[in-house]
Amino acid sequence: MTAIAQEKEKQTLQQWLKKHGSSVASVGGLLFCVIFFTIATGIKGESIWSASKLSTLIGDVIVTALMAVGAVFIYSLGNMDVSIGKQIGLYSTLLVIIGNATGSLLIAILVCLVIAVVIGIVNGSAGELLHMYSVISSVVFMMVLSGISTIIYSNLGTRNISLTHPDINLMLFRQPWFMVLVLAIETAVIGYFFYYTKFGKYARAIGANQTATSQSGVNIILYRVIPYIFLAVCLVTASLFQMGYTGAASDSTGTGFEMNVMVSLILGGMPLKGGMKSRLSCAIIGSLTFSLLAVGLPIIGVPTNMTFLIKAIIFLVVVLITCRQKGGALPR
Repeated sequence: MTAIAQEKEKQTLQQWLKKHGSSVASVGGLLFCVIFFTIATGIKGESIWSASKLSTLIGDVIVTALMAVGAVFIYSLGNMDVSIGKQIGLYSTLLVIIGNATGSLLIAILVCLVIAVVIGIVNGSAGELLHMYSVISSVVFMMVLSGISTIIYSNLGTRNISLTHPDINLMLFRQPWFMVLVLAIETAVIGYFFYYTKFGKYARAIGANQTATSQSGVNIILYRVIPYIFLAVCLVTASLFQMGYTGAASDSTGTGFEMNVMVSLILGGMPLKGGMKSRLSCAIIGSLTFSLLAVGLPIIGVPTNMTFLIKAIIFLVVVLITCRQKGGALPR
């Protein structure tokens, strides 16, 4: 092979790695976690693939992935929603309260959907209408929902409530096959809108360059609101499985879930500034990696509290790398 041919091959490889580097890194990270925890937990005598741990892993993956799949739309805009955790907490609480009062989960789900869509519309439109970062409105909702949750549990006189109505059976929400089926359906639906319709195309375009997208005649407010509505539906679905798996809710339900989603997307290779390189696969790969860390680390002897520190370190490293890149930006 001539020197010229070798140089061309080297340039081709460099271009491919530049284009697909984040995908290779995210898949490589997932494979590393699978191999590491398979060996490490085996040595400890409590395999992560045992029936009990696998059930916990699937439950953790499903709830995280259901949220992350919807959040991909938001992150493709270059935005983030820090009220995710408090929304999950409120919807889980309402599912229990309304379910016990009416004996129907359908009514509870509809109520949660209405609330979630209203929050999504406000979050999606406030930034553009009020000329501020959308994350600010989500911070407001985070505080408001936290206050509402505090009032609800104060009036109930307890920090934990359980769904006890005899007409409601939650066993289906604890079946691994049903969890995987719902996640597959949600991923397929969101994937269709994200890749094959103008909703996803314009969302990525806004994240890449909002000014150019606006000058092209795209209704910025509309195509900012639609992704938040998709997220609203995904959050209610995640809340249903979060509550259904335990059959209960508490004033701490959902705490830190917004960070779980962010770290999952980061581990999956999601560009935090959004744009055309945003991919739905980031949510699935990242959720699997994150859940392996969350379930596997305690098994090998890492204290549970340390997992929060590890998530914080990962977040900090990615923030530093992102901010130091040319044109780097964080979600707004």
